[in-house]
Amino acid sequence: MRIERLQVQPFSLTPPIPFTVAYGSFPTLDYALLKVYTDTGLLGLGEAAPDPEVTGETQQSVVAALQLAAGLLVGKDPTQLEAILQAWEEQFPRQPSAMAAVDMALYDLIGQALGVPVHTLLGGLVHGHMDVYPVVPLMPPQEMAETAAMFVRQGFQVLKLKIGTDPDEDEARVQAVRQAVGPEVSLRLDVNQGWRTASVAIRAIQRLLPLGIEWVEQPVAAADLDGLAEVTHSVPVRVMVDEGCLGPKDALEVVLRRAASIINIKLIKCGGLYRAQQVHAIAEAAGIPCIVGSMGESTVASLAGLHLFAARQNIIAGEVIGPLFLEGDIASGFEMDGNRAVVPVAPGLGAQLR
Repeated sequence: MRIERLQVQPFSLTPPIPFTVAYGSFPTLDYALLKVYTDTGLLGLGEAAPDPEVTGETQQSVVAALQLAAGLLVGKDPTQLEAILQAWEEQFPRQPSAMAAVDMALYDLIGQALGVPVHTLLGGLVHGHMDVYPVVPLMPPQEMAETAAMFVRQGFQVLKLKIGTDPDEDEARVQAVRQAVGPEVSLRLDVNQGWRTASVAIRAIQRLLPLGIEWVEQPVAAADLDGLAEVTHSVPVRVMVDEGCLGPKDALEVVLRRAASIINIKLIKCGGLYRAQQVHAIAEAAGIPCIVGSMGESTVASLAGLHLFAARQNIIAGEVIGPLFLEGDIASGFEMDGNRAVVPVAPGLGAQLR
């Protein structure tokens, strides 16, 4: 089996309301689909979901990189993952989202060629389904409370709240949500670096503790691992690293500094499934659990994340919920059973283009 040609297709996903976090608001999510064709008639799919704040990429830059990827891929055997991805990183060292699209497409092709789902390639099925939970964007307190209450009426018992402006405003947001949903719903907070410093973050978290929070994600600036470690060791709730941990090298730094108690693995920021497994191995060896995060991708990248979740016991949660809430999906295959995402059993990723 050899790769014959590539096709790159820009596309956009639209959230029902602008997706707002501490560092920006996104009325559309502008991504790119990669199609990789082989001489055996197989089609592998991958998705690049750039975020200038996190990966330093744009839709334009990932499309340009993926169009140049033909020189690295055409004529190659898709099973040569290590060699292909090493060559990619040498030529495009700061394009992890575009690399993730290549990685996903290769795993998709290998799984199809062998007749097995991607989670089999990653070690086998551990989780047959993933409990999903929605994200409440950063908004005024009452709007967040109304959105949260709507999700609870739909049967969700876990919510992720985007906060990270002024601690007073954030306390009002979380308090409004807690009053709207009651004491039993689990609240997971994502600050997206918004509190910036350890001192601000520690005080803010201490004020939020009476409201019953499960964990706090990326409370300080991404580059401030020492500050993150200070927060982690100063508060009685779990602290997660996200933007501060892109790939394996960052994961090792997090572990060495004991800077976080959970690591958020995103295929888009680390370069795909191959590198994600390395991040996970470092975390697991240090006794640190992980989650599989999301940039709000289509079915293609969401299924890739779901396969990783399915194959790792140490991954305790997954946030790959883009297909449930975004308009403009380019593929199908993301199936739900109630509020649980069902792990595909079809060969490869299990995504079919619409």
